[in-house]
Amino acid sequence: MSGGNHIRYLGLLALVGTLAIATGVPAGAIGADEPAFSTGVAAANIAWEKPAAMAATLGDIAEAGFSSVRIGLKNPLTGSYRALEQAKLAGLDILVTIPLIDGAVAAEDATPRARRDGFFPAYGLSQIDLARYQARLEDFLAFADFHQIPLIGLELGNELNWSGYNGDLPLAERGRVIASDADWTQQQRDLFAAGLDRYRAVVDITRSSLAKYPSLAKVKLISAGLADINSDFIIGSGATYVAPDLVYQAFGARDLFDRFDAVGIHLYEPLRFANDLDTRTGLIDRQLASCGESIFAQRPCWLTEFGTALPHQDCASA
Repeated sequence: MSGGNHIRYLGLLALVGTLAIATGVPAGAIGADEPAFSTGVAAANIAWEKPAAMAATLGDIAEAGFSSVRIGLKNPLTGSYRALEQAKLAGLDILVTIPLIDGAVAAEDATPRARRDGFFPAYGLSQIDLARYQARLEDFLAFADFHQIPLIGLELGNELNWSGYNGDLPLAERGRVIASDADWTQQQRDLFAAGLDRYRAVVDITRSSLAKYPSLAKVKLISAGLADINSDFIIGSGATYVAPDLVYQAFGARDLFDRFDAVGIHLYEPLRFANDLDTRTGLIDRQLASCGESIFAQRPCWLTEFGTALPHQDCASA
């Protein structure tokens, strides 16, 4: 990735920024005026950056040849809004992720899962206050409409299938990979299911709120990209991880795919096999096999995160 020190300083990740990649569906099914493929950059929480650094970073992204940027609607909100305006000035399209577990949309009396061993405090999806979510969303949409922000997508939540981004999934001394219904207790399964029910309500609220703004008619709703993490890490970190296939089944039972325009996909594990091209390619093919197929309600996939860890010596000192 090129683009100067600002990009390296913020630790940005690669992102695919349009819908037609990995679809199995002709691009015309998405929109004739939309490109078949383009790339963007996903920013760390750029809202904390000073205005000059923020503008320089987003300018570097555009100058490096990327066409879009993924920015989270995070605190401080004034910083997030400033980043959206700076991305517009840089000529970048924007995919906005809306966090659901950081407390901004949790019930007022809810208690987050405590911080531990590198895991920040996280609320569960089951603790979302739908009225608070709607208020935060509508403030943002009014801002995007008034300032003519080039918004191309809204990704609702992030990696809701593991403890890192869903407080409904517990931490323990030894982690657990949930690959079948036999792998967790009924109580744990019921809590996760309650969170998905609340998530479905979030999607419906978002769709209804978007419909109020003709200027945002082309904005796509993207499902949360699911964590793509190896079992050794999960067990060693003490996290709980629900295999994506189980989550997709739960999505299908709730007709969630019908409510989205695209399925968010995160690709990390296949890229760990850097020395074995055939293995890596096969894993990627299998991971994207459902894109555009009936299991995803014929929805295309949007790769909102992909990448692999670099050796320490290859990372910038900042």
